[in-house]
Amino acid sequence: MNSISKPSLSLALIVLPFLSQAQTADSSGNQPPANTTQAISLPPIIVTASVNEPVRQQTDLSVGTSTYTITQQQIDTIAQGQSTSFNQVLARTPGVSDDTYGAIHFRNEDPYYRYYINGTLLPSGINGFSQDIDTHFVQSVTTKVGALPAYYPEGNYGIVDITTKSGASLNGGDASFYGGSYDTLNPSFSYGGSSHGTDFYFHGDYLHDSLGLENPTSSSTAIHDETNQYKGFAYISHQYPDAGRLSFVLSGSDADYQIPNTPGQTAGFDFSNTTVAPNPEDSTALNETQNEQTYYGFIAYQQTIDDFSFQISQVDRDSTVLFNPDYNGDLLYNGVAARVNEYNLTNGLQADFTWQIGDDHTVKAGVLGDTQAAGASNATYVYNVGIDPANPVTFGNPIGAPVEFQDNHFIRGYDEAVYLQDEWKVTNKLTLNYGLRFEQVKGYTDQSAFSPRINAVYQVDKATAVHAGYARYFDPPQLLNISSENVSRFDNTTNAADQDTDDPVKVEQSDYFDAGVTHDFIPGLEVGADTYYKIAKDQIDDGQFGAANISSPYNYDTASMYGVELSVDYTHDGLSAYGNFSAGDSWAKNIVSSQFEFDSDELAYIDNQNVNFDQQQYYTGSAGVSYTWLDTTVHADATYGDGIRRGLANTEKLDPYYPVNFGLEHKFTLPSAGDLTVRFDVLNLFDQVYVLNDGTGIGEGAVKYGNRRGFYGGISYEF
Repeated sequence: MNSISKPSLSLALIVLPFLSQAQTADSSGNQPPANTTQAISLPPIIVTASVNEPVRQQTDLSVGTSTYTITQQQIDTIAQGQSTSFNQVLARTPGVSDDTYGAIHFRNEDPYYRYYINGTLLPSGINGFSQDIDTHFVQSVTTKVGALPAYYPEGNYGIVDITTKSGASLNGGDASFYGGSYDTLNPSFSYGGSSHGTDFYFHGDYLHDSLGLENPTSSSTAIHDETNQYKGFAYISHQYPDAGRLSFVLSGSDADYQIPNTPGQTAGFDFSNTTVAPNPEDSTALNETQNEQTYYGFIAYQQTIDDFSFQISQVDRDSTVLFNPDYNGDLLYNGVAARVNEYNLTNGLQADFTWQIGDDHTVKAGVLGDTQAAGASNATYVYNVGIDPANPVTFGNPIGAPVEFQDNHFIRGYDEAVYLQDEWKVTNKLTLNYGLRFEQVKGYTDQSAFSPRINAVYQVDKATAVHAGYARYFDPPQLLNISSENVSRFDNTTNAADQDTDDPVKVEQSDYFDAGVTHDFIPGLEVGADTYYKIAKDQIDDGQFGAANISSPYNYDTASMYGVELSVDYTHDGLSAYGNFSAGDSWAKNIVSSQFEFDSDELAYIDNQNVNFDQQQYYTGSAGVSYTWLDTTVHADATYGDGIRRGLANTEKLDPYYPVNFGLEHKFTLPSAGDLTVRFDVLNLFDQVYVLNDGTGIGEGAVKYGNRRGFYGGISYEF
């Protein structure tokens, strides 16, 4: 099979040698069939809080919409603490719902949220199973969604603003081991410090378990579902005497996944007229695997000169996904076996400038540009099918030997943006933020637009703040796509689509309205409410349509969504509690791109009437409570989901789910030797059996159950 040479990163240090792993055609242990016919940025937001002083719901005057901040101490009171996956941290924030394969949704949008790390925007990669962020290196995380100022791109999908741990706050190291049910093993090591203006922090960890992906059955254990993941992170920053700061961030991850098997599958075709038929195989013995590698790094310089400050960042990201099929089994059950090898390399530049003009105006301006190289080297094996209706024996069934189709494609895309905004303190109580953003994208589509933004925050009194805003958004699709030529090549094969229509994916453009209020009723008790309404043209959604577990984008012609979010946070002495509840609805109509991915009857239904998004949940929520006495913390938390859509055109929904987690942690202080912390966690305490996805909704490809009850424990030594 042919391969595509991949451009190298401009920051060679991003590739961490100890994380690299060769990707070969037979890394899954499978072989192809023997007989084939060949064919922008502000300075980092530093948030500190003690365990008794959580920082959660707040109104940011520079943003004009509700934000939500979780500190490292609060992460420790979530089930599994810093060993939990980062999506589970985000699932404890208002308006966020959990999903499968590590995805989460802000306000029922698809998972296209964007990460800022210490003020630098991280480019998007390939949607796979792995998390971009390792929870271990997070000092605090702030989520923002709604009508955001011109500084932010794509705020309707959600902004995740991360401040990393620094050497100054760590002052030493941490060695830990965490493990338990499902063969979970998670050792990790961290070390950091500060000296003569230089902060540094390093972290590495390894994860192994036998429940790497959601189980396709209701059993407490899955078949063929192991994962092995290696992650590394490094942060180095130097503060110069003239107030300038130079920072480096490097991150790498290498993850192997087995794709879990479903017992009792039956052959999808009659192979009696083939010359090379798949051997009978028990579906529990299938051996599909996926490897995902992500490396990113950036260098950033910050400087303040009187009333002027700036930050300039150069960032690189390299993502690859390699899916290896079970050639024999996939042909037997699906009529198609595809080896998928995709990559996406992004090089970007970000520059942001801030002028403080008097006491009333803070003017910000900036530019953002990146270039992406995306491509694939895929090989798909299918059977030709009989096309003579007069011959019912072969008509529609495989004939002959499997045929290989090669798909080597490459595209380069460009994304540029400039913005200008003014934060005007009109009075001591009223702050107005207004601005304009221009964005342009070139790739599979060539579009541009001006996006006005305006937000207002009114501080009624010390306890109450009201905000409202409007934003015009311009959201480009991910670069990886498929051409109509590739679609039509599979006509009259076991991989044929119902029809070959394949209009290109377009940029989503939307009008977003947001308003809310926060109020401190008594010291330590804060309540927030937020409402939103969105009208979109060419609404982007995605789904799993192919053999590999990689999402593909498509557009609805029109869409709208609305909802309300409520949050309550309370802290007093050693007690900390929070609760979030959201209600929302969404409607979309008429698929206008990638139509070949859909069955004809489903496509016709969607073209004639509104449907819900596949990830739509009417009600979602999360809650947690923790109590610290002396050096012992007891904590419990839960998430709630009303159930995503299912059935033809998402006309039905799944049942609600509400797993509860419990944990206990104690810190021992060792004189002159550091601190030793032990913890114990129970996930899904009541062993609730629930379906996250039954594989019948729009773009949903497989059944996935929530994890059953699990017991975990860990020990951490700080020195």
